[in-house]
Amino acid sequence: MASSRLPGKILAPLADRPLLEQLHARITCSRIDEWWLTTTSDPSDDVTEAWGFELGLRVHRGRDSDRLSRFAAIGAEARADWIVRVLADHPFIDAQLIDVLLDARDSNLEAKQADLLQHREGPASGAEHSRGAESMLSPGLPLGYDVQLIRRDALDRAARDTASTPPSLRPKRVTSWLDVNANVYAVPTPTEWPDRGAWRWTLDTYQDLAMTRSAFRLFGAEANTIDYPAMVALLDAHPEITAMNAHLPERPDARG
Repeated sequence: MASSRLPGKILAPLADRPLLEQLHARITCSRIDEWWLTTTSDPSDDVTEAWGFELGLRVHRGRDSDRLSRFAAIGAEARADWIVRVLADHPFIDAQLIDVLLDARDSNLEAKQADLLQHREGPASGAEHSRGAESMLSPGLPLGYDVQLIRRDALDRAARDTASTPPSLRPKRVTSWLDVNANVYAVPTPTEWPDRGAWRWTLDTYQDLAMTRSAFRLFGAEANTIDYPAMVALLDAHPEITAMNAHLPERPDARG
């Protein structure tokens, strides 16, 4: 709730409901055993916790400066083997995007042995760090339309390795340690999906929120279930909507 750029954004009105509720409705039918909400221990997030409980989520709260430890704590309490990480200010995410990662893990031994699975655009081989593997072209996805599938023991290793690092020097992104030290598997996005890597589907500014509200009004009754190709088709017919935040720069830590 205390976002410096867009305070209160995760409960901003979207399609006649708080954004957090809308996101939950879009991802709840994915192949996930249990959904958790992690937020800060700051008093401003008391309302975030209340909404989590209202949506039937399990809630974990911790230090704002140590997001990695919060995810590791959830993994331990839930006794999960894998954790799917979804950011609450990415309301365009849907169940299909999540299931693509799960399907890749289940159908490929190399992926199943990885520590981190995530979508990658452009030339992408099976393992991101492998050599000589056959590559394939993968469409780019909008900023904010991304999730990560993380092995829990890799999160635990990351938490242990960074535990002695002063809070001010810890990486802001949960997966920063994994990007460098873990086995990362690049999952190509389906080749039939449209390439829209230049679009912004994240909420970081008021312009982002205005674009998102306009898009979800366009989605109408399909807002809970509309998938990526259908969203792109509708927005292609209304370029004035995606133009609302197209001029905004991408933050260095925005992807992944």
